[in-house]
This record gives sequence, C-alpha cells and structure tokens, in this order.
Amino acid sequence: MSLSLLKHSVKLYRLFSVISLLIHKRLFIRKQMTDPIQNISHIFDLVTRCAKYGVEKAVVCPGSRCAPLLIGFGQHPAIETISVTDERSAGYVGLGFAQQSDKPVVLVCTSGTAAQNFIPAVTEAFYQQVPLIVITADRPSEWIDQWDGQTIHQNDLFEPHIKGSYVYSKDQQDVSEEAFSFALSDAKGPVHLNVPIDEPFYPNSLNDIKFSVDTKRDHKTVIDESISDDILDEFSSILRTSEKVMIIGGQLKPDDDLIQLLNQVKVTVVGDVISNLHGVDGVIKSADMVFNTNDESFSPDFLITIGRSVISKKMKLFLRKNQPKVHWHIGNGMVGDPYQSITKIIKTSPVHFFKRWLEQDIHQNNSTGYRTKLSNIQKKVDTQLSTVLDHAKFNYFTALETLIKTLPENSVLHLGNSMPVRIVNYIGMNDPTIDIWCNRGTSGIDGVVSTAVGHAIAEPNRKHTLIVGDLSFFYDRNGLWLNHEFPTNLQIVVLNDFSGGIFNMILGPSNQGELLDLFTVPHKRTAKLTAKEFGLAYHLITSLEEIKGWFSGIMEIFTDSKINKDVYKKITTIGGYL
Repeated sequence: MSLSLLKHSVKLYRLFSVISLLIHKRLFIRKQMTDPIQNISHIFDLVTRCAKYGVEKAVVCPGSRCAPLLIGFGQHPAIETISVTDERSAGYVGLGFAQQSDKPVVLVCTSGTAAQNFIPAVTEAFYQQVPLIVITADRPSEWIDQWDGQTIHQNDLFEPHIKGSYVYSKDQQDVSEEAFSFALSDAKGPVHLNVPIDEPFYPNSLNDIKFSVDTKRDHKTVIDESISDDILDEFSSILRTSEKVMIIGGQLKPDDDLIQLLNQVKVTVVGDVISNLHGVDGVIKSADMVFNTNDESFSPDFLITIGRSVISKKMKLFLRKNQPKVHWHIGNGMVGDPYQSITKIIKTSPVHFFKRWLEQDIHQNNSTGYRTKLSNIQKKVDTQLSTVLDHAKFNYFTALETLIKTLPENSVLHLGNSMPVRIVNYIGMNDPTIDIWCNRGTSGIDGVVSTAVGHAIAEPNRKHTLIVGDLSFFYDRNGLWLNHEFPTNLQIVVLNDFSGGIFNMILGPSNQGELLDLFTVPHKRTAKLTAKEFGLAYHLITSLEEIKGWFSGIMEIFTDSKINKDVYKKITTIGGYL
C-alpha cells in the first residue's frame, strides 16, 4: 500500500470513528431525555402543590431559565417569596427558615453552576434532617455536553446527600407528590426536583397565571412510633440489671416536652450545648472536661443515645476505649455510631420512647452512686473553670462568658463552627429559655451568617444572637445581601483575632513553623466597613466592661490569639481526675 493511500485510509478511519462516537453519544442523550415543560401552567401547578404540602416560604435566586418558577412563587397568595442573589447564601437562608419553623421550605435557582452552589446547604440539611424542597430549573437534556450555555448534568446533582432525586417534566408531574411526601415522612430531609424548561419562559400577562382556588394546607405526615411489648420487656430487664445508666444527647432541636420527660427518668444525662438539654436538672454539660480521664468506672453499663453528633472529642475517645456493655440508640432516620458500641436501634422519637418508659413505670437498679459521682465531678469542673477565667486577661472565653449572661430570656443563640461552638460548649448554658442552633451536620464554617439570617426572618418576635469567627463571617458576608429588609432582631457577634484561631490551638498546624500561616490565614480586616455597607449598627469591643447587653447590628470582639491559646491550654487540663 502506498504512503498516500495509507494516509487516506487513516483519515477515513478517524472520520468514521468520530461519526460513530457522535451517533452513539446522541443516541445516549436521547435515551436520557425528558420532555421539557413547554406549557408553563405545569410550573404553576407545581407551586400550588408546594403550598398544599405546607410550604409557606420560598427562597429564590434570579435567573432566566427559572423565570416561570420565580413568577409562580412570587404570585402565589399563600407563599412568602424572598429573593437572595447568591445561591450559596440562599441555600443557608432557606435552611434557617426550615430549622426555625420545622416546615418545608423551597429553594429555587436557574440552570448550570447556580444549582451547584446549593450543595453545601443541602448537605447540611441532609445530616440535620431538615425538609428543603430544592427546585432547579434545567435546560432540555439534549443540549447537555453540546457547549450550550449554563448546561451541565443536573439530574442527581446532590447525590448521595439528598433524601430523594426526581425529574419533574410534562410527562412526570406525579413525582412531585412522591417527592414532597418523602421529604416529610419518617425522618425529614431535603429532596431535589430538577425541572427541564423550554422557551417561552414568561406568560403574556400576570393575569394569565391561575392557581387552584383552594390554598388550604391539608398534608399531614403520619409516622408509626409504636414500640413492641418485647422491646419494652427487654428494656426493663436491662435497666434492672444495670447499675450505671447514662443518656447522652447529641445535637437536638429545642424540645420542652423532651426536657420534662428527662427530668422524670432520674438517670445521668449528658448533653453538649448543641443538645439543647440545658434545662435538664443536673445535666452533665462539660463532657470534654468530665471525661478527661482514664478511669473506666466513668463508663456506663447501659448507654442510651438520642440526637445526632456530639462536640466532645474527649468523651468520644473515652467511650470508644471504655465501651458500655449495652448501647441503645433512640431515633428515626440515619443513625451514626460514634462510640462504635450500638447494640440496638429503636426507630421512634425520643419523646415517645421516654413517655412509654414512664407509662410502664420501668425501674432501674439503684444507680445513685454513679449519678452522684458524675454530678460531683461536674461541680468541681465548674469551680476550676471559674478560677481559670477569673484570673485570665481579656480573651474570647471571658468575653463570651460575659456575653452569654447578657442574652435576653426566651431568645435564640446561633453558634458558628470551629472555635465559637467549642468556647460556648466549655462555658455552658444555664438559661433553659434560650434555644441553641448550630450547623453541626457537616460542621462547616460556610453559610453560618446566612443560616442565622434565615432564622431571624422566620421568627421576628424573638431576639437572635449569632456568635461567629472572623474568617467565617467574612466568608459569608453575602448572607447580609438580601432583597429583603434586614432582620432588626439579629445581633451578630464577630470574634476577631485576625486569623483562623483554632489552628493556633491544635498541635498539628501550630508545630509547622512559617507554614502555620497557610492554616490560620492572618489578616487585618474588620467588620466595620461591612456594617456601614449594609446599614447596620457597629460596636467595637476590647474589654469586658464594653459588653453591656443585646443590640441589633454587629458587635466585633477583638482578642489576642496568644492569650486565647494560653487560656485554652489551661481549660483543657481540667478533667475527670478531680
């Protein structure tokens, strides 16, 4: 074969390969296609269905592809619609709405990377069992991978951190009923409806928009919380033979009924600040210090856990090393096993379980010695912590101890991740009327401001306080950028030590010499100009005397990172050896 013929054959082969690839890809895309909604009345039907399932608020982000959704939610008489420009902030604002109201909240955005910016908030909602209805507008699927603007793979975008993923199309409208029911059933959680929409996007007139006349919210979730007699008999047998019984509360939403029940069961209760168990009499609130011990007698025979994650690392390490003989977890939805010791999972709410416990008059073995021992250790921890703080120079532990005492009764406290939640966990909360929230599903510093803003807007009749680190605050300043009046019932407290303070505390980064800056990200920024930009009052704090009470706006507390580190070291030496 001549050289020219060989070259010609190679060209033909390459051409044939390209054509075959294109044909295969086109066929694949066609198989994946779903019919776009060309009659936008279907969109308005979807909006009406949201109202039927209890949606009272929708957080929408501007865009063209999502125009029918913006118009539909904006026009619906039973849904308040709030526009937030930044999708990442919008996701967390919606999260705050849903957390505070315990009702489903809709998130809406346009196609492309806009949808990807919802991922952090959706992930947090997944691990905190919060019902977000995420509706993403999409391009017709035949244009995926064809270099068409704002077109990406959006189906299953939030997997696996989503309770359910659905495509809402002209031929698949019934999936919305399934999605909404699933979001609200058993343990609540986020669901995703991806909505391919073709032009035209806009009605000729707003008068053309028709909603169902009946806007009554008639959806009720029925959850089976029954506990069999066999389970209660087994529980009674274990309780009677266990001298050391302990209940540990992970992160829980505020629940007065749960507090009342726990005050009647008469066993040792341990709760981090995010467990909202500070209303329980004699609660062990300083787990990181109480379980700072190698004494295996501190470990329970029978451990009962409720809620989700715990803050206390030392308690986790202690219980992994000194595991209980029996460990039951009570709760619906996903179950974690941080102590690697679960022997049984009871799928019911803690409130229902403790009601049955009391109704059945189930008695435990005499465990007053165990309760008394841990209670005495907690009292000694309180005394030594007070001694450390009383003798320390101004730092963010003493600042927050003073600040917490100024919080109004029946208010709400939001805690940023990294150091703020840990500081408050060491200090503890004594006022049972104060509710505490924190994004501990994934423990990220992103979206902290936005979530607190959502809470404050959702519950305007209570005062809200957010305590947040400097890097987290500056990272989420877009949470202040609302097409809505900023909530005047929100106080934002920024702990500014001009760096990511936690990395000065833990041994790994602090031993890396000059490379420490890669972790701490030292800066010279303050929140003063941010407060001015958004028209918020601003207070600068450099001493305890300047912390005088709650106010609407931004309070920025400046501390010295070296003093903070010294106080932190002293606090972490307090422990169960006392």
